[in-house]
Formats: sequence, structure tokens, C-alpha cells
Amino acid sequence: MTKRILICIGTAVLLLAVALASPLTTAASSAPVPATPIPQGPLYCLVPQCQKFIRYHPVDYSKPVNHVAAPQHPYMAPNGKSNMHCDPYMTDTYEVSGPLGLNSKVSSTYYGLAECVTLTFDSQGRIVTVLGGLGAPVLLLLDPQNLAELARYELPPRPWYWIFDDLSPLEDPSGGAYFYLDNEDNVVVTTHDYRILVIKVPADPSTGFQIVSQYDLSAHVLPQQWPNRDKVGPAIMDWNGRYFWYTTRYGLVGLVDRSTGVINSIVLPGEQIQNSPAVAADGFYVITDHAMYRFVANESTGAPEMLWRIEYDRGTRQKPGMLTQGSGTTPTLMGDLVAIADNADPKMNVIFLSRGTGQVVCSIPVFKDNESCTENSLIGVQHTDGTYSVIVENNYGVQSMLTTTFGNTTVGGVTRIHVVPNGSGGYSCYEEWTSNEISCTPVPKMSLNNGLIYLYTKPKTTLIDMWYFTAVDFATGQTVYRVLTGTGLNYNNNWAPITLGPNGGTAYIGSLAGLMMIRDN
Repeated sequence: MTKRILICIGTAVLLLAVALASPLTTAASSAPVPATPIPQGPLYCLVPQCQKFIRYHPVDYSKPVNHVAAPQHPYMAPNGKSNMHCDPYMTDTYEVSGPLGLNSKVSSTYYGLAECVTLTFDSQGRIVTVLGGLGAPVLLLLDPQNLAELARYELPPRPWYWIFDDLSPLEDPSGGAYFYLDNEDNVVVTTHDYRILVIKVPADPSTGFQIVSQYDLSAHVLPQQWPNRDKVGPAIMDWNGRYFWYTTRYGLVGLVDRSTGVINSIVLPGEQIQNSPAVAADGFYVITDHAMYRFVANESTGAPEMLWRIEYDRGTRQKPGMLTQGSGTTPTLMGDLVAIADNADPKMNVIFLSRGTGQVVCSIPVFKDNESCTENSLIGVQHTDGTYSVIVENNYGVQSMLTTTFGNTTVGGVTRIHVVPNGSGGYSCYEEWTSNEISCTPVPKMSLNNGLIYLYTKPKTTLIDMWYFTAVDFATGQTVYRVLTGTGLNYNNNWAPITLGPNGGTAYIGSLAGLMMIRDN
């Protein structure tokens, strides 16, 4: 045992030296840059082999979920390849299979203190992502098989006074964390200098990324609120391809006419927008820290027009694990409904509203008293029998990236809610199951093909911080398997979403030090 501890100490010193020599550079490269694995924590060698892969239940290979597929946006990349939440309805579901835990292999690419958040896939199947950290965001083109870097483009950096902001760079979703890929292999991204950039993904990586068009939003954001400032959230094209919708942190909703460049906007006074909106043929769905909205574009004026506004219970405090005192969910569209979570006390509620009127048709509290909140989107499924399901993850207790160090973890819990028509034109909702898995901060995803929900979990341990890619059965809530991705702070995903590869059997998730890949062999 003494020899093993000495080996661990020596390994820790070596890994610390590697970690300090961060490979994050801004130089362009004409040749692929091979991936360098993310260093393991100093106690990795103490993890027993039996804890590196755990199978709890056999995989049933024939558990596809009956569902109605989310519509395909005519101006976005195919569903599952276009944005953080998979499709314009923000369902966080995939038609392809994810890993089944068959001889699973974990690989990674190391970028120092910087993480890949949103992953999209171009028409050649290559990864397009934005790397965010303390420096300027970087647009990357990666090989999906080995994570080699094929091309990069540095986006505008944060202004120097970001150090006074109430959100750290690793919590701030502006400046590139949210972006989408359109139907012509163009990245549509908003920047720290108040622009929408449309950037062509190169067919030949050696030619590099090229700006196709850009729109200056600087006259259509709110005045500086020192020490904080207004920030531009994601830009999303409307269903007809005429406008870009966008939002800002302090409650502005804008429309950019793509052909003329004319910008119109309205302000929602005293409200903040931190989460991604959803878009459909019937409008633009936005949630603030006070209310849920549906907007459309006024075709005669080109201005945003509010169709309805519904306030929800925002609770009495900003809970640990939340960016604001309000909902942390992106609106999830399913059939005639839109699903969100509130911030109520003592328990938050999952709420279902009519897309047509905004009327609440069903609401249900989840998790334990005084220990419930979610800062991540709900998984949403419209079933073929007219019912609906959502999956909600409990993020309560996340104070910072250090919350889960030294063996500590958060409250945890994952719940499935089922919604059924009640026969009188309304709906009833009930809890189908609750899992005790502790999925601290990831945006969870689900494969409709194999019926597995994918989480990124961290059980409480004595000292070693072990991070797992975890699969849960959608039908029963039982944990099917866990794969250890790594140990230590480098493997903390820090709010990065899980992404399933378009060819099946592969998943990706960002971490504080880069990007991980989990693949069936």
C-alpha cells in the first residue's frame, strides 16, 4: 500500500506539471492538432477497477420510446445536430441511440481551464463547438472520432471589467456558449461586442472559418448597469427565415430583419433573461425570472409582438444552484404544450401551459421541501397516445465549481412527470418515478431510440472526486450503468450539456478542462 501511495504522489506531481502547461493557444493551424487527454486527479490510481464501470441492470435493446418527433426547423441543421437542446422545440431528445455501456471507452481533449459547451455537427459529421474560459471564446472544428482540432477562430473577448460582474466567465452563457448551426453549415453566434456573426464552417479546414454576414446590435441592448452590463443571449432564426430573434440579459427582446438589417425591440422592465428561448412556426417562447412569454413578429412593422404573458411563482430567494431568483429552464415545446419549472418554495413546480393561450393546464411540485431547483432544461416527450412526459433534474446546492470537491456533492434527484388528458379538455399530471442519482449540473439528454436517459453524476465519496457518465431507464427510473470518466476538478462538467453523436453509440460532454467522449466499442 505504501508503494501505491508513493506512486500516486509522484503521479500527482507529474499531472500538476502537465496541468500548468496548458495547451490552450490562439494560433491557427493548417494541420490537425491531436487531442491531449485531460489529466486525471491525483487520486485516480486509488480507484478500484470495479468502480470504473458498474452495470446495475441488463440493457433491453428494444425499448424505443413511442413519440411524435419534434418538427424540423427549415433553416437550422437537422435535429440533433443544430443546438444545445437538440432541436428548435428544445426537447433535449435524440432519434439516434446513445451508448449502451458495451465495453465503454472514455477519451478526451485538454484545453486547460476552458470547456466546450454547445456541440453541433456539420454536414460532414464534424464537431463544431465554442470553447469558453477565462480568455476569449474560440470557435473550434473537431474530428468526432479522435477529437483532433481541425480549425479554430477566436471570437471577441469579454471587456476588461467582466471581473466585476456577478457572473463568472464559467457561469456566463453569453458570448458564444449558446449558438446554433444553420442548414448551410453556418454558425450563428452572438458576441461580447454586441454582434450577431454568421460564420461559414470550412469544407476544407485549411481555409479556416470565414464571416459570411454580421449584424451590429450595440444600439439595441440596454444601457450599462455597472458593475454588470447587458449581454446578448442566443440568436435564433424565425421559422420563415426572415428574422433573427435575440434576447439580452436585462430583458430586451429583439428582431433583426436579415435582408435590411433593420432592428426592432421591446423591453421587459425589471426582468432578466438567462435561459435560451424556443422557436416554432407559431412564435418565439421566452422565459424571464418573472414570467413566461410568447412573441410573434408583426409582419407590417417588423417588431416583436407579445401574444401572452403568464407570471409564475418565483419564490422568496435565489436558491443555491440558480443564476437568478426565477426559473432556470429553457421553454420546452411538446405538441400543444410548453413546459417550464418555477422557483417556488418550499418546492419548485413543473408547469405545463397551453401554447395557444398561456393558460396553466397542469402543475406539480417536485423533490424535497427547501431542496429543489433546476437551472437546466427539461427533457420533453410528446407520446403518440396523446400523453406527455418530462424529465427534471435537481440542481439544488451548487454554490460554485468547488461545491463538489473533496468528496462532496449536491442533493440530487431526477424525476419523470407524466401528463395525461383528463377527458374534460384539460390535463392531469403525476410523478412516474424519482431516481436518487446526483446529476449536479449537466443538461441531461435522452435517446428515443433506446429509451435511456443520460446524466453526468457524482456520488458522495470519502475523498476521491469521481465523475460518472450514467444511463437511467426512461420507463422505470432504474440506473442501468455508470462509466467513470475521471477524477478531480478537471472532470467537473460545470453546466456543460451532454451531447449524443449523430451516428449512435457515442456521447460527448464538456468539462472544466475541455471535452470528453464516451463510446461503445
